[in-house]
This record gives sequence, structure tokens and C-alpha cells, in this order.
Amino acid sequence: MLELLNKFGLYNVLMVDDDLELCEVMKFYLSKIDSIKSIVTVHDGMSAAQKIRNQKFDLILLDMKMPKKNGYEMLDEFRGNPFNSVNSVVAMSGTMDMEILTINTSNGIKTFLIKPFTEDLFLEKIKKIITIEANKVGRATS
Repeated sequence: MLELLNKFGLYNVLMVDDDLELCEVMKFYLSKIDSIKSIVTVHDGMSAAQKIRNQKFDLILLDMKMPKKNGYEMLDEFRGNPFNSVNSVVAMSGTMDMEILTINTSNGIKTFLIKPFTEDLFLEKIKKIITIEANKVGRATS
């Protein structure tokens, strides 16, 4: 699977989570993918909102429960955003009940991760988003 990801090109990742330890784990997982060009990490929604207004990210890992501005409030930031789309978001939460799924899917999020997750599951979800991004911009996949 990693070989396929590495053929797509170089990707910018925004990691938004208030759990510093989990961020380090996700960085470790992402470090195994050569095609990841940069990883920007922020720990609250206000900082994340500022980043997505000013920079293009191919993948956004978004915790739904954080301080200052939670993931649900962050979803509004994607409406009309010239740089980033909700399609590049992987929503993450310690729980994923029907209300959370409804809020996320009604806002266009298609990819979810329930914490805690395995490395294999994490990389599978990342592959899904990166494949979509590669196809959107015509990056080589072979």
C-alpha cells in the first residue's frame, strides 16, 4: 500500500488535534509515506481555521472535539474556501455515534477515524483521501 501512495506525488498535511501524544503517533505513521511533503500540526480549531484560510492542504486530519473551536465549528471554514475542501478531511473522534455521523456526512465528510485506531486503519484512510486528491489534479498513480 505504501508503494502506491509514494507514486502519487508530494502532499501537504494539516493535523488538527489537541492530543499531543496522538499527534506524534500520527506523524510517525505519516513518516512512512515518502510522498508526504510537509506536516503542519495545530492543537486547536482557531489555529486550524487560520491555516486553512491561507494554505492548501491535500489532507486534513481533524479532531472533532478540541478547545477554542471544535471540529464541527471548523466545518464552516470549508464553505467557499478557495484552498481547501471538506473532501480532503478525515474526521477523528473518540466516539462516533449517529449524531456525530449525521453532522459530518451532512457537511460532506466521507472519511472517519474512531480513536484509538491501528496504524493499518490509519494508513488505509490516508490512502483513500490521497487517491481522491491525486485523481482530482491528475497526478500519476502508476
